[in-house]
Amino acid sequence: MANRVPRNNLAGWVALFWGMSAAGGTRAQEQHLAASQWGQPAIPYASPQDGMSFVTLKELVRMSRQDLDQLYLQARAVPIPPGRARGRAIVFPGTALARPASLGARLVWQGKIFHCAEATAINKFFGVRMIKANVSCGESWMDGRPSIILDYSQTSLVYARYRDEIRQVAPGLFLGLMYSRTSPQPTFKMYFALETCP
Repeated sequence: MANRVPRNNLAGWVALFWGMSAAGGTRAQEQHLAASQWGQPAIPYASPQDGMSFVTLKELVRMSRQDLDQLYLQARAVPIPPGRARGRAIVFPGTALARPASLGARLVWQGKIFHCAEATAINKFFGVRMIKANVSCGESWMDGRPSIILDYSQTSLVYARYRDEIRQVAPGLFLGLMYSRTSPQPTFKMYFALETCP
């Protein structure tokens, strides 16, 4: 399990600014997501039977750390549809700075483009596509349950120490955790959200 304390928002913000959008720690055994799975429709994280309501992107940005953690623990790992997913950094969660900081971060990072055939994703920074990741289904560094993993260790020398993991929290809406590969445990950096485009 990753070390979640202390949480360094400043480090996460700096990492985002320099384009570091992945996670870290000792490598979990990961299995590549079959390309055929990517074509499946997104599975809702909650249903009326669950007694839960769907969360929105605006609500994610305003949530506290504790609420974001709880939401992630309840969410599911499902294939992300191929194509563009709009991104929002969630920095300074639970504070008055969360919304303006998230809006400002959009100038730096705009999201990811998923390619199902290659099981890869590429980030969009400053309007330019750069920093590719391998996409797979693997163990979460938060709770050991399945998550969608974006691994940069084989695709980027600069970002090799970082790794993202993602789960769906509402139809078309995904909550991500960014980690740094530190020893003896990975270090949590920041939260982010992805919203798939129809």
